[in-house]
Amino acid sequence: MKILVILLSSSFIIQTLLAQNIEILFEERKPYVKKEKLSINGLVATPAIKALKESRISYLLKEKPSKRHLYEIKANQKQICALGWFKTKEREKFAKFSDALYQDSSLGIIARSNNKDDFLNISLDELLKKDYKMLAKASYSYGKFLDNKFKEYDIIKSEVYVNNEKMLLLIEKNRADFMFISKEEADLLLNTKKYKKISFFKIKNMPEGNRRYLICSKKVDDSLIEQINQYIK
Repeated sequence: MKILVILLSSSFIIQTLLAQNIEILFEERKPYVKKEKLSINGLVATPAIKALKESRISYLLKEKPSKRHLYEIKANQKQICALGWFKTKEREKFAKFSDALYQDSSLGIIARSNNKDDFLNISLDELLKKDYKMLAKASYSYGKFLDNKFKEYDIIKSEVYVNNEKMLLLIEKNRADFMFISKEEADLLLNTKKYKKISFFKIKNMPEGNRRYLICSKKVDDSLIEQINQYIK
């Protein structure tokens, strides 16, 4: 018999089925993860929730800041996974990954529109060679390719613990020159018409976009991840 439990977290109602619950951590980040009614949806959330339901695995959704996700997974105290993370060699040392839930378009940058002559048709190497101030999320991976490029050019990042919306405001206020962002996120944010002074720029010679996964603690059995993978389309 399935038992329905309703939890309230940050004014958000969450639904779960009790049994061998896997705790699924998320942070709202449109268009990848969006809170809606009793669940979540989005480019990453929708295939993940669909796979969990179709595989009949019981789960508990918990909304937490992304900076807590890796900390709790690394602690390995319970069956816990988090939505939408990139796979890196460092993370594979302490975590397990599902098959890819979504693959981004190639990354571009957000920069001030009045600097468009500097950023139109620029290549990645040209961008990183110049003396621009890059804004980045603290403790965040931009994928293996870009992370290695930052090391190659010894990029000093201005790191912040804020969401994309606030980062865009920092670019507008001239606190930094540019930030990397997926086209999916940029389109959604810039279509709000909230930001008047910034634009999205494609970067030449960028590889295909990063894949986003369900990242899990070592306590999650391999058989459960294999079960989920069967239903990831």
